[in-house]
Order: sequence, then structure tokens, then C-alpha cells
Amino acid sequence: MVKVRKYLIHIFAIIWLLLNINAVQSDELDPVTLQLKWKHQFQFAGYYAAKEKGFYQEAGLDVTIVEAASGVDAAQEVIANRAQYGVGTSELILNRYHGDRVVVLGVIFQHSPLCLVTLANSGIDNVHKLANRNIMIEPSSAELFAYLHQEGLNNTFTLQHHSFDLNDLVSGKTDAMSVYVTDELYELNQKRQKYNLFSPRMSGIDFYGDNFFTLEHQLQKHPHQVEAFREATLRGWRYAMQHPDEIVRLIYDRYSQRHSIEHLTFEAQAMHNLMQPELIDAGYMNIGRWQQIAQTYHGLGLLPEHFDVTTMLYFSNSATDFEKLKIKLYYAAAGVSLLSLLSVILFRFYRTVRINEARLNTMFAHAPLSMIVLDEKNCVQGWNAEAEKTFLWSAKDILGKNVMVLVPLTERAAVAKVLAAVHKEHIICPHQNINFKKDGSAILCEWLNAPFKSKLDQSNFIICMARDITEKNRLENTLKHAAHYDNLTSLPNRALILEKLKQSLETAARQKTKLAILFLDLNGFKAINDVLGHEAGDELLIIIAKRLPYTIRESDYAGRLGGDEFLIILQDIGSLKNAQMITEEVQELVCQPCVINDEVITIGVSIGISLYPDDSTEINSLIHQADKRMYQSKQSTR
Repeated sequence: MVKVRKYLIHIFAIIWLLLNINAVQSDELDPVTLQLKWKHQFQFAGYYAAKEKGFYQEAGLDVTIVEAASGVDAAQEVIANRAQYGVGTSELILNRYHGDRVVVLGVIFQHSPLCLVTLANSGIDNVHKLANRNIMIEPSSAELFAYLHQEGLNNTFTLQHHSFDLNDLVSGKTDAMSVYVTDELYELNQKRQKYNLFSPRMSGIDFYGDNFFTLEHQLQKHPHQVEAFREATLRGWRYAMQHPDEIVRLIYDRYSQRHSIEHLTFEAQAMHNLMQPELIDAGYMNIGRWQQIAQTYHGLGLLPEHFDVTTMLYFSNSATDFEKLKIKLYYAAAGVSLLSLLSVILFRFYRTVRINEARLNTMFAHAPLSMIVLDEKNCVQGWNAEAEKTFLWSAKDILGKNVMVLVPLTERAAVAKVLAAVHKEHIICPHQNINFKKDGSAILCEWLNAPFKSKLDQSNFIICMARDITEKNRLENTLKHAAHYDNLTSLPNRALILEKLKQSLETAARQKTKLAILFLDLNGFKAINDVLGHEAGDELLIIIAKRLPYTIRESDYAGRLGGDEFLIILQDIGSLKNAQMITEEVQELVCQPCVINDEVITIGVSIGISLYPDDSTEINSLIHQADKRMYQSKQSTR
């Protein structure tokens, strides 16, 4: 009996220890609530995946997922601050118009799953046959009303309260009902009921579905948290759509058995068609699509004609420009691949010399890239039409000249070394270098040089293929800049400044030096936005961003986290006193008046400091400490 008692005590001690460990871990996470727009089912699979697979926890978040009770509106729950994040419909535009500062963080369904359904045996096989019929349409379904309006069915039907009971449709209590193609159709299939679907897309009305969102003040106050929530959520959605069977079982076991495994699997397959995860990354949204949605609401008389949607959309790290640049780069990459393939083919022709001279000359002359033949002294012996376009030298003017006339003095030694290797070692040598056109302008070219021996006199030649990659290089550099620098202020963005912080901490640990983090938040910035407008607010942020580098050393970094929050990294700072001295200089410079639109504006700044290794050796803890002290500073100035 004593042994049993000791054994039980041991077990309870372990359980108590584990519970306390979990409690400690929970205390370190940032608790937030996500309000769903409906009950637990696969429709919200990505959020469950993000929570259960630990993605939210890795992002420093303890997320409570709340399903919608009857009559609960997700948008209103977030607006009332009972939840920090929510899942809503495209009617978030209307919330924004009516003064609710909602911000859409990402789109889950590229096409809304909302449709009208009728039974096949009802005879309603055309949307116009809904005239003088009973229709159940659920709340937040403006797209369906827009659809009916566009089809000329305004006020020609009787709108009934939606019961969410398909038996009302089967029994004839209603003639048509709004449904989600990902959900209720499974029940109709199980009842062996044939049906007709009417989608707003039939009239060109293509709304987004299931958008996750927050409020503007949440974004301004906790930009890093919002970004962390967004990234973890999108990671969860990617996982869910790649492992649907696993998430179906997870939902059934841990969240709800309201739907069967088969029902949840049907939902997952139907959602795949709406999300198109292989083609479009979860969260992707397009400003143009949102603007079209706003125009549809305008047609219903719910929005003014030129309502601007851009203020309610959140794009991480200037994603708008980033996506445009990626598209351009993809086209450039496709062109590179095509030309590379052509290059290989043409080189083979030259190397084997198995085609007749006439055909060879024709191909050489009309090749879609610059082709140049050099003799043993690197003098030009062949020059095609594309080379004339690229370098502006006509064949008659360049033939016989040394190819170095195209090369700047600073690069001639390197180019000569490459050509010498082709001559002596008979190898193909690629390289890039600056070239001069005949008009003196400079371009960056990619070269491919291959040896060629004439069968007639055994002379050695080089076949050169050149491609102007100036624009491609510019696009790549612009793309790289867009990915790492804030589009508004040109300071390092959140991703880059955190990467710099990681590197700086590694250096400090290696060299055993102290490092300081300054967390900056402007005081009264929202009031400036509200009174003078967002353009004035943006101009103020640009001015502040230009001032920050003047307060720090060349070895330090300043970046924008988002909104009106900035981060400064002070390397090898020596002591807290030194960090405080720089903090005072930052405050003094930031608080100097500035003129925007003929208005003299003075703004304050709250700054929190954390010191490595005194406060912590962990990056997240250091940021948290600085953020906490910044908030304390802000509270003390009120």
C-alpha cells in the first residue's frame, strides 16, 4: 500500500510539473482570440493547423479559436474588441466605409463559395424563374443581392429568414436557399437530391471569400504581432491544403463532430477548387479585385462611386510592388531559358559543322541574340543583325576591329583572360561584364564564348553569344530591394532589420560585447492621420526615417517595423548609459518640428531600451523587453 501511495504521489508530481511548465510557456506567449464566422468545420482548417502544429506558438502567440454562435457577427466581435482577429466576408468593405477601421490581412478563398440552390424537380432551372418565389438568403450575402439585382430581379421575390435547414428546401417551405458549395451540397448529395446552382460568377460578380482581418489600431499598436499572426496563419493554410486527411481527422477529434469524416473530406475537396493552392498562395489578394467588389457595392447603392479600398488592405513588405516585379522577372526568366536552349542548339551546330554553309550563315545572321565571331587576335570576323541592334555598330564599321572596343578599360584585363582561356584550353567560358555601345552608353551583357576550328585552314575562332541583361539585372535588384526595404521610408523593413539584429547578436556573442535595442513608437501619430490625412502621416514617417540615421553610427542599424514603430540596433554600445545618451539624441532629433503641407507639426516619441546580454540573450525576449519599456514610457508621458 505504501509503495502504491508513493507511486501515485510520483505520478501526481510529474503531472503537476508538466502543468506548471505549460503554464510558464503559456505566460510567455501573447494571448489573442480569433473569431470564426461559422461553426467548426474544414472551412477554417488553416487556423486549426496553425494552432495544433505549433505555428502560432512559434510566432509567440497563444491563439484561442472561437466558433460563431447563433446571431454572432465576426466583424462586430473584433470591432467590439472581444477578439483581436476574425474571419469575415467581403462585406468588410462596408464596415470600413461605415467607420469601422477593419484591415484585411489576407484572402483564403479566391472565389466565394456562396451560391443559390434550387431543387431540380422544382422547375427553377434559370435564375429568372426566381421571380415571385420564396428565397432564404443568409446575412452578409450582398454578392447574392448584387447578382439578383444584375439579373433584373430586384424586389420580385419574397425574402425569408434563413433557417440553415436544408429540409426547408426539400419540403418546399422555400424555393431557393443560399448555401456554401463547400458544405451544404454534401447533404443534398446524401439525400440523393438533384439540384441547380446559381453563382454570382455567372453574371461576372466574383467576390473573395473568407478573409481574415484585424483592426487598424491593432496593426498600429502591435505590428510585429499582426505580421506574426498573418505569417503563421498562412503557414497553417499551406499545411492544411497539403495534408487534408490529417486535418480532417484533427477537426473531427478535437473540435467538432457536427460533420462526419466524409462530410469534412467533401468540404476539403470543394475548397481546393476555390483556393487553387497549386497556383495561388494562401492569403494572396489583388487591389484591382477589391476595387471591383467595391464597384459592385456601389451598384447596390451601398458605397460611393470612388471608394478607395487600399487603406483597408494589409500587404507585408510592400507585397504589391513585389508581386508586380515577380511577374516581370518570371517573364524575363522564361526568355532566358528560351535563349539558353537556342544557344545550346546553335553551339552544337557550330561545333559539329554538319550543316551547309548557306544554312549556317542564315541562322547566324538572323539569330535572336547577338552573335560575334572572333579570330585568334580577338578581332571581329562575324557580326549579326542582333549584334547591330545591341551595340549600335554596323557590321561594316566593326569588322576587323578588336572586340575590346566594346569593353571599358577597367574590365579589359578580365575579358582578355577569359578569351585566352577559350583559345588555349578549348573550353566554353561564360561571363558577365559592362560593355559600351557605339553611342557611349553602358550596358551589362551576359556572354557565352566557345572555341571553333575552321576545317578549311585549321584556324582557331571564338563564337561569342551576347545578351543585354541590363533590365533583367535592374529588375532583380529592384525585387531584392522591395523584399528587404520599406516601400515608404526606404529603411530596412521588418524582415531585414530582424535579420540584422540576429547577425548583430551573433557578433556580440562572439566578441563578448554589449548590444542595445531601441524600440520607437511615435506619440500622437494617429491624431495626425485623422486630422491631416494619411498622406500627411506618410510624409511625416518619411521625414522621421530620414532623421534616424543621423543619430546613430555607421555600424548601427535603423529600420521600420511597421506603422509608426521603428527599431534601432546599437552595436558594441559598451553600457546602458551610452545607449541612453543616444536615445536622448534620437528623441531630440525626432521631436524637432517639421513642415508638411504648410502645417508645422511637432510629434513626440516613446523609446524603450533593452540591453544584450544584461536583459536577455534571446532575440524575442530582447524585443519584448524594449517594447514593454517603450509602452511604459508612453504611459508616463500621458
